[in-house]
Amino acid sequence: MIRLGAALVLAVVLVLTGCGGSAHQSGSGASAVAQERGHGTAIFASAGCASCHTLRAAGARGQIGPDLDQLRPDYATVLRQVRRGGNGMPSFSGKLSASSIQAVAAYVSHAAGSGGAAIPVATFVPDGRRPAGCHDDFACLRQAFGNIAYRRGPQVALRQLDELQGRDTVVAGFCHQITHEIGHAALARYHGDAAKALGQGAMTCWSGYYHGVIERAFAGIPRNQVQAKARSMCASLSTAATFVLYQCVHGLGHGLMIYSGGDLTYSLRVCDALPDGWNQTSCTGGVFMQAFLPAMPGMQAAELPMTKRQARNLLYPCPAVAERDKLYCYLQITDRILPHVGYDWRVASGWCRRAEKQWIATCFQSLGRDVSGNTHQDTKLIAQLCRLARPNSDECMYGAVRDVTSNDANGVRAAKLCLHQEELSADRCFAAIGTILGGLSTTPEGRRSLCADVSPQAYRQACYDGAGAS
Repeated sequence: MIRLGAALVLAVVLVLTGCGGSAHQSGSGASAVAQERGHGTAIFASAGCASCHTLRAAGARGQIGPDLDQLRPDYATVLRQVRRGGNGMPSFSGKLSASSIQAVAAYVSHAAGSGGAAIPVATFVPDGRRPAGCHDDFACLRQAFGNIAYRRGPQVALRQLDELQGRDTVVAGFCHQITHEIGHAALARYHGDAAKALGQGAMTCWSGYYHGVIERAFAGIPRNQVQAKARSMCASLSTAATFVLYQCVHGLGHGLMIYSGGDLTYSLRVCDALPDGWNQTSCTGGVFMQAFLPAMPGMQAAELPMTKRQARNLLYPCPAVAERDKLYCYLQITDRILPHVGYDWRVASGWCRRAEKQWIATCFQSLGRDVSGNTHQDTKLIAQLCRLARPNSDECMYGAVRDVTSNDANGVRAAKLCLHQEELSADRCFAAIGTILGGLSTTPEGRRSLCADVSPQAYRQACYDGAGAS
């Protein structure tokens, strides 16, 4: 799971993303096109694009937004993003003329090489940086752990990251973003074989590794092939543990949002075309998580394009999406609410109580997930903050317990939380642990064993029930 302390830096600022699409024609001939691109070159420089993006043709090496050489957005995607903004980028409609926006879209789409041809999978380029020399430099840490993954394998990189985040709060705050880069590097190591890369991962830092692999695997895919790619992406993991399969499909949702430049409607439509309800719903989880990502310090928060009225309703877009898409919208919505209310947990609770009646409990589970993430899974602080959500503190605790279990990929700390809190019944608390542990094994026996390792005898059956191992 992701929230303020572990937001995805590159994915928060989804500026000018997406690939493929139709070619752009401007003016009456090649000279007009060339003139427009030349104007776009100047606009790219004067508008500050180079400070955020990498674009080789422009000599740009920005680290905040996506690498345009890798993502290769088409003309229509760039045009839409520059005009409308959102997803971490302001709208330029009031800052640039229509012709200037068209010119920069033409330039970027041409310079980044859009058009759907396959790009080299080795888009991660290793260098000599190591974690020990990075201190609190995020870009350096991201690259350094990617170097480890590329040269020694992702499991080595993830293990070292997990050890370091336990004693370094800066690294802990960046860990999910770093695991994304480890995923990018692993995909390059395995020559673009996404299934092989996914099989070499681990659930470190909210499973960001899996998200990173999926996101990069979409680069360079023409839009008319996206749906087919989405349907086949995780098929090879159909016999894997549910947790691993979920991370793949969930990461697919992240990738769709990055691919489309934060187009929520488009991303949900692709998710809804997946083979079954479980895959469809799991995919929407990644879509909404990406949509609501809070900003890292010093960066502009991601925002969905919306009217002023919609912007005032912090529950938007959940009331407006299709019923089939509401579950994960409400399970992520406090990622949108909390930054707007200054992380005032009481005020955020008030917003959850305004949710559609049947989704109030789900909103409070989202709040619990954020409580867990913002306290770095500190069990005492979790209990204190969830108490502020009374009389809905039980749902807050339920969400927090599941998040702790998911983050750790085991129930050890979550079990301690269940035994030292008063907001949620012990039976339901251990059932919450079971809902996550059940996805970590492919057999009923394995699920029961995971529950038995952390559950006192009195609550073991509850854990079995939650894990689907009764």
